[in-house]
Amino acid sequence: MISSQWEVMLESPVPYYEETQKRTLVQKMRKVRNTILHLLAYACPNNGLRIRMQRRRGVHIGKNVYIGMFCFFDNLAPEYIYIEDNASINAQTMILTHFNPMEQYRNVLQARVAPVVIHHGAIVAVRSTIMPGVEIGKYAIVSGGSVVEKNVPNYTMVKGNPAKKVVEYEALM
Repeated sequence: MISSQWEVMLESPVPYYEETQKRTLVQKMRKVRNTILHLLAYACPNNGLRIRMQRRRGVHIGKNVYIGMFCFFDNLAPEYIYIEDNASINAQTMILTHFNPMEQYRNVLQARVAPVVIHHGAIVAVRSTIMPGVEIGKYAIVSGGSVVEKNVPNYTMVKGNPAKKVVEYEALM
């Protein structure tokens, strides 16, 4: 699946933790701006303002989207988050786009940044976690408290840790 609204960035490697400490002034200023916008959006009681602040951070958000309070959108690469029209991201959900282990794990784990795409009409329920590189299909439902590590097909409900398919309901739609 690919986004129909935006050209989705490809997964790419990122420097390991110790290497990220050497930032330019522009990178440091961007990080401060993103952190401030994220903190304001995190506890903002108005959905429209939350969406505007997340867009300013670089998150791609379509029309008629709901983002609940206390949602954490990745702080390193928010521009890798794509939320299409009519999607719903409920309270306390985490959307992660990067994985950056400590350097001692260089031979075991790959530091990377990968896009997260939440397609048209999908619902991500309360306190769910979406890992880097995951696509949530059209009208898919992620049940509350789920940890999604793999793509979720269209018209499918998943739940659990790790999330497992519960039901496909395309025929019901």
